[in-house]
Amino acid sequence: MKKIITLSLFILSNAIYGNAQETLDLNTAIRTAIRNNNTVSTLEKSLEIQKLSTKTSRGNLFPSLSLSASWSRNNTFSEGSTRFENGVPITLSKQNTWLSNFGLGLNSQVVLFNGFSNYEQIDLSRENETAAIISLDKEKYDIIFRVTAAYFDLLKKDKIVLANKDNLKDSQIQLDRIKEFMNVGKRTIADVYKQDVQVAQNELATERSINELNKSKVDLLFAMNDDMNRDFNISESSVDINLTESDLQTILDRNSNTEVLLNRALEKRYDYKSSLQDIKINQVQLNIDNKNLYFPTISAFSNYNLNSSKIGDITDSRTFSFGLQLSYSIFQGFKLDTKRQTTEINIKQKRDLLAQLQQQIRSEIRKSYLDLQTAKKQIEILNRNIISAEQDKLLSEENYRVGVGTLIDVQTASTKLNTLKIDRINAYYDFLLAERKLIYYTGDLSY
Repeated sequence: MKKIITLSLFILSNAIYGNAQETLDLNTAIRTAIRNNNTVSTLEKSLEIQKLSTKTSRGNLFPSLSLSASWSRNNTFSEGSTRFENGVPITLSKQNTWLSNFGLGLNSQVVLFNGFSNYEQIDLSRENETAAIISLDKEKYDIIFRVTAAYFDLLKKDKIVLANKDNLKDSQIQLDRIKEFMNVGKRTIADVYKQDVQVAQNELATERSINELNKSKVDLLFAMNDDMNRDFNISESSVDINLTESDLQTILDRNSNTEVLLNRALEKRYDYKSSLQDIKINQVQLNIDNKNLYFPTISAFSNYNLNSSKIGDITDSRTFSFGLQLSYSIFQGFKLDTKRQTTEINIKQKRDLLAQLQQQIRSEIRKSYLDLQTAKKQIEILNRNIISAEQDKLLSEENYRVGVGTLIDVQTASTKLNTLKIDRINAYYDFLLAERKLIYYTGDLSY
């Protein structure tokens, strides 16, 4: 009874632990990665700073207003002296005078005209704000693909572990069968030893695949910037893994027109948007440089000041002034013109880089399509080979059972079949990842 109770408690505790273990799907992994990513956090703060800069640019259109107050105390000291006026000596007595001065002022200034450069500064701040948004979106987009790649690799390693476990189980069943044959005198102990070696090799392959699976979990947690000791089960709910050959062909046909994919990528890819935005920012900066070079600056100002030697009499002395001020840069060592020319050169360079990026995008899309095509062909070939290998395995087992075949034939057929199954798993998930990569390159990847 004690043993039954202990066993029941053990099974119950394992069941509770198994139910409590977290199951992680792709969408949850992506959300966690974006939430934990330090670069995303930094870019979000940079965006907030840029929004404040835009607010400052708008505020520069309004008149400034400042209040100033001052107090000073001066001491005048003289030992006394004698001076002559028309030959008559005049004696000045010793002086030691303290005098206070109180001041209160209100000042305002506003730029009335500078070639509308101040309005262009607002546009520049807005374009920089847009660039910050694009950079933030691009980082999130790259995180989606990195996590997706790590997640697919984990799914693949999990399937390989299952394949190796099935192969190990099959070899153990074969070992038990050989032992039964030996007990009835149909096989020798040598066959038992040979099959036991095969079981050991399959156990080693299974352990190695489990180790690769655990390392893939670490890679996924690293991509998520999460706790490396976090334990979880992988979920396939957000990934369609049951695709037929017809489904694979449909995916291939849907992505066969690479020029259509290129046009879609040029509309949606964040790196391309970022390059276009850089050009736009430099064009706005060029407009500002031209205005600063050719237009004067006209400002209006006003000042209202109160001064007195006594704080109670400060309103007795008042001055008020207002006016206009014009400034125009005639020569500053070619500084303004050099800045304008530098901006023009930057625009030309960025346009060259944009054309180069377009070629890079075309290359990435084309190569991803070729990878997709190759993976599909591999799956088709492997499916045919597996059918043949399954028949070879059944035939070798039957031949061995009736005594016309050898154990080596059975082991070779089993190993070949398991290898083909693992190759198909690799090819299948390579196809799924190649499809996601193609979607990533066209700018359509989401979660």
